[in-house]
Order: sequence, then C-alpha cells, then structure tokens
Amino acid sequence: MKRKRIELSLLLVTLLLLPVASFAQDDMTFGEDEIDADAASDAGQGANGTSSDDMSFDEGDADSSTGDASMGMGAGGDAGAATADGGASADGLLDLNDLNLDGGADVGVGKPTTKEGKAVEDGNLTVLERHPIWAIQQVYALRKGRFDFQPSFGVSMNDPFVQHQSFNLGLSYYITEVLSIGVSANWYRFLENTTDVNYSVSRATHQTVPINSYLFGAQLNMAYVPMYGKFALANKWILHWDVWFIGGGGFIYTKPTPVIDPEYRTFEDEIKISFNVGMGGRLYLTRFLAVFVELRDYIYPEKLESLTTYSDPDLRSKKENWISDDIKLTNNVTLQAGISVFLPPTFDFKLPK
Repeated sequence: MKRKRIELSLLLVTLLLLPVASFAQDDMTFGEDEIDADAASDAGQGANGTSSDDMSFDEGDADSSTGDASMGMGAGGDAGAATADGGASADGLLDLNDLNLDGGADVGVGKPTTKEGKAVEDGNLTVLERHPIWAIQQVYALRKGRFDFQPSFGVSMNDPFVQHQSFNLGLSYYITEVLSIGVSANWYRFLENTTDVNYSVSRATHQTVPINSYLFGAQLNMAYVPMYGKFALANKWILHWDVWFIGGGGFIYTKPTPVIDPEYRTFEDEIKISFNVGMGGRLYLTRFLAVFVELRDYIYPEKLESLTTYSDPDLRSKKENWISDDIKLTNNVTLQAGISVFLPPTFDFKLPK
C-alpha cells in the first residue's frame, strides 16, 4: 500500500509540473490568422502616429514657438523624425518641403532669421538671409583703384667682380585687382664697389677684368598678380600674401670703369635702352602696409673698356681706342627688398559679404 501511495504521489507531482515546463519554452509559434491580425493592428497605430511605446505630446507643444517636435519610438524599434503632419518619415529624415514658413507652426526647426538674427515672417528669404555665414572670406586688401608706393634697397647677384647696390623707388596704379601699370627708378652711383674676387684675380694673375659703373635708371612697367592667399604662422597669426610678375622697358646711364689704362682713359655716362623682367612676393602687415622682396633682371647693351694697350702716346690718347668694338648684352640681376604702401590706406568692399 505504501508503494502505491508513493507512486500516486509522484504521478500527481509530474502532472502539476508539466504545464509549467511548457510555458517556459523559448520557441513560440503563431498561425497565419494571428500574424495578419497583428500587422493590421500595427498599421492602424502607425497611421494615428501613436503606439503603446511612443512618447505622446499635446497640441500645445506642437503650436509652441520653440518649434520642438516629439520623437517617437515605433513598434519596430526605429526612431523617426516627426513631419509637419505629426507622423514620422519613412527614412527618419525631416522633410523640409512640409515645413510651414508662412507664419504657421514650425515643426522640427525654428523660424527663419536674417543675418542680423531677426525673424522673417513672410518667408521670402534672399541669399544673404538664408546663408549668413560664408566659408570663403573676402580678399584681405583690395588693390583696384589704389596706388602702390614701393621704396626698396637692391643688391646685384650675378656679377662676381663688381657689386651694384641701389636705392629704388616704384609707384604703381592697379587698374584691376590683378593688373597694374607704373614707373620705377634706381640710383647706383656711390653705392658700388669691387669684390674680393676682382682683387684676388688681379693680384694673382696681374690681369684685370673690364667692369662698368651705373649712375641712374628708370623704367615703365606692367605687373600681373596671379596668386594671393594666406597661411598660419606659429598656429597663432594669419598672414596674407600675394605674388606678381613684372616687366617693362626704359633706360639706364652707365659707363666703363677704367682699369686697363687708367692713366689716360676716362669715360662719361651714356644712356642705353634697357628692359626688365622679374617676379616678387608681398607679405601684408596691415591692409595698407606690407613688406616685399623682388628679383628683377635689368637687360641692356653695354660697351666695355678695350683690352688693347698702346705704347705710342698719340694712340693712347685717342678716345676711339678706349672702347671695345664688341657690344655685350649685360644682365644686372638684382634682389630688392622694401616696403609696400597702398594709398589711399582705406577702401570699401562693394561686393556682398
């Protein structure tokens, strides 16, 4: 009897635990009718813009001037941006075409404003009002209609026997932002000197090299500015720069320096036609003051002292024997450094910012 009672007790416990084990299974199956019913229920909730998990908001929030829109979590777990009709767009993005810019409720964005921060009521926005901030800045210093005054000091770079130093003045007028015409002048006399190379060659070989001396030069020039920009210095200062090409023509006064027979020979300055080409760069300190360097080549025909000497005093005294018959095309490559002053010092931007 005791055995039967024990068996009946175990059977009763098994029957009681069987439903609990069935409800704890992970796999759940549904019929087709149940799936269709659930889909219809979800579609109805989406059309009304609400679901059991959505955050609700009242009409006062939608009509407020802050333009805030409540964001809902759909039945599928995807966050959507609210549109003007209260629903959520399919891709979660705000549809700007549905916004009311005529004074109505603005859902998702605030009212449009001008560049001064004032609200626009009629919704008619100009380009400046829609884009108050521009990524491309204006040119730091305008050049059109301004004079550029350039005092500088120059040193010749290509003559190993004599160094021609000069004081230079330039004045240019910018017809456009990139094109200018102007004049320049160079003063050389009393600033020249022979180099150590000339002295060493004369002492070692007992030979001299004919050299020339400059007095004064002037040119009419045209310049073109193809590049300008800015860069950061030490990650602290923004410096603006530009680069130009220059060319022109003019004249120069020169004469040979007597070194072959200085006891008899003396020369006078003569005018020669000259041409010049070069390029320069400028670094702006202010909107009217800058420092610049320029490399320019002054090209002209030069006559040098004759290398022929005469023992006869009559031949030595004839001036036609002092000058060589050959005409040398001379290049005086000069590095110039100075300041650039724009006049008038102020200007007005006429284009929209």
